[in-house]
Amino acid sequence: MGVGEVNNSSPPTFFLFSDINMEKKIKKKTDLSIIQVTNVTSTRFAEAYNSGKKWVSYGQDNRYPDYLYGLYTDAPTQQAIIDAKTAFTMGDGVIGGETITNATGETIEDVLHKCVFDLHLFGGFAIQVVYNLGGEIAGLYWADFTKLRISRDGKKIYWRDDWAGYQSDEIEYDAFNPNMTEKTTQIYYYRGFSCRSVYPVPCYISAIDAIQTEIEVQHYHLNNINNGFAANTIINFNGGVPDEEEKKKLEEKINKKFNGADNAGKTLISWNENKDCAVTIAKIEDDNIDKKFLQLAKDTQESIFVAHRVTSGTLLGRLPTNTGFTKNEYREAFEVFNKTVIQPYQKMILAVMKKILPSVELSISPFTIPNNEG
Repeated sequence: MGVGEVNNSSPPTFFLFSDINMEKKIKKKTDLSIIQVTNVTSTRFAEAYNSGKKWVSYGQDNRYPDYLYGLYTDAPTQQAIIDAKTAFTMGDGVIGGETITNATGETIEDVLHKCVFDLHLFGGFAIQVVYNLGGEIAGLYWADFTKLRISRDGKKIYWRDDWAGYQSDEIEYDAFNPNMTEKTTQIYYYRGFSCRSVYPVPCYISAIDAIQTEIEVQHYHLNNINNGFAANTIINFNGGVPDEEEKKKLEEKINKKFNGADNAGKTLISWNENKDCAVTIAKIEDDNIDKKFLQLAKDTQESIFVAHRVTSGTLLGRLPTNTGFTKNEYREAFEVFNKTVIQPYQKMILAVMKKILPSVELSISPFTIPNNEG
């Protein structure tokens, strides 16, 4: 998985103050330490060509599609958009897709539905094509995109149940080629329009940080609720100014315990020899943090919408606040989205199926909105 360092905002800071009596004189010494929060690390798309490996790594740790699926399961806006685009692309059904296409009883439409989901999530999809002894197609199966890797020349596809482990060998398949002799099983690996090398790039790649931000904001709020909404604080250590090594150790401990979304709202416990040496805590004003989070949520969601080219949040079931809403407005928003986004995907998926099943006529019944206003 490709990793890049990004730091688009100033990290929150803890302030530590200390004072001490010097040489029995009533003379105070004060020192200030600033603890920086660890910079945010954002997962970036990258392909790695490793010597001795037959496949190209999908991300630097070879698990980038798992990361994308994690964004889908953890970010509500991302999940809503992927599900809506999948539903719109499948329309009101696949005409000619009711034919059983494999031994599990799935129809062509069933297989296509899974492929369309992968197309919107990963930017590509894969279909396992099984041939009979006569070299004719005997079945089509959806192939899990997260479990497949491809050779640099695109002629071989490799399947492994878990690419994070090394306990099992991968299974090698030929890439789809209907002209090949002695065919058994092949994989049609579709890499989309935005592929520049080996693996596809999802259309929302520019909003990865925004999606991750939405997830982290949820974690922050959840932990704040669970831990009592503790405010940011100034921590005063009144037992004296330690040497640089001791300060560094103390700062590292506080940083580890209190920084990050998962540590929001935790309580500090202090043990002191007496009141004079007690740690004192001063709360910092929240500076309208609730309003800032509301704005952050809006900006984050807007970035995700733009990357997916969602014309209106109403398409996802989000009604506008403090305004009227009619079915005509929904229809107008959908018509633009359908024309500019959905129809190209439909043409794409049907073109792929034509290559695999040239004698089968398939079409997608358009998604329709009832005309009645009731």
